[in-house]
Amino acid sequence: MLLWPDCIPCITGVALRAARRVIKNEGQVKKFISEVLKIKSLSGENWRITSPELIRDIWIKLHEVSGKDDPFKELKIRQNQTALQLLPAVKEFISESSDPVLEAMKLSILGNSADVIIDSNVLPTEEMLKKLKEAELNTKNAGMLKKKLKQSSRLLYFGDNCGEIVFDRLFIEIIREKYGLEVSFVTRTVPVLNDAILSDALSVGIDKVADVIENGIHEPLPGTMLKKASLDLRALVEESDLIISKGGGNYDSLTEEKGDLGGKISFLFQVKCHPIHSIHQIPLGGLEVYNLW
Repeated sequence: MLLWPDCIPCITGVALRAARRVIKNEGQVKKFISEVLKIKSLSGENWRITSPELIRDIWIKLHEVSGKDDPFKELKIRQNQTALQLLPAVKEFISESSDPVLEAMKLSILGNSADVIIDSNVLPTEEMLKKLKEAELNTKNAGMLKKKLKQSSRLLYFGDNCGEIVFDRLFIEIIREKYGLEVSFVTRTVPVLNDAILSDALSVGIDKVADVIENGIHEPLPGTMLKKASLDLRALVEESDLIISKGGGNYDSLTEEKGDLGGKISFLFQVKCHPIHSIHQIPLGGLEVYNLW
């Protein structure tokens, strides 16, 4: 998905919040924001760009000004720790449900709410279990994904945010128990926003349920552009029977891929903004499974 007008204030806001975390001098903050506002896409001069590419350009400038490449590092640690504390309760609820795969799917999408673009201090909370019990998901789309899981032997899973990845771990664990798939889990290579890098995924034990690899993109890109990815990842894209893509950044970038995904990808995300609401006709805060095959 290319840039919408709604993306501009959203991305500018997260740039300022990130700057506040790592730049203590107000003059330097102003200098950074002045540089950010020179980016053509933020003044409507270039709409042929995705949000992850625009955030990448801003993150490079932030690093140049601050010397910090991971302004949300401490928050990411807290998000993962908090989610791990919630894991026993949600795991018990899911294991006792009539459809553990569906409930684990819903939980992994609910975890997508831990997004610093929306809230720069967001943490998973005990409300997660209540939300899980009340959450609705398109049963047709979810059923199609479950059918595809049953028919597949190799799954490639693109992760997104910290906190969320704890619930991805549980979803993958249940997928493997139910369907016996081989699973590879993909992280970012370079820190950006609160997206998970390799060390984040290992810290929550995803390596216990999947092979964990970096995407090989050596830029602070909160998405996935296959032309920039490692040869190993591109080989996995070709070899996998099914790809699950989590979050808005992966959605924005991978929906712009032309033909490389072979009609075998499912996007799982929470609807957080008007563009996604407009495209998918799901209320803000709703959960979506969007299958492309």
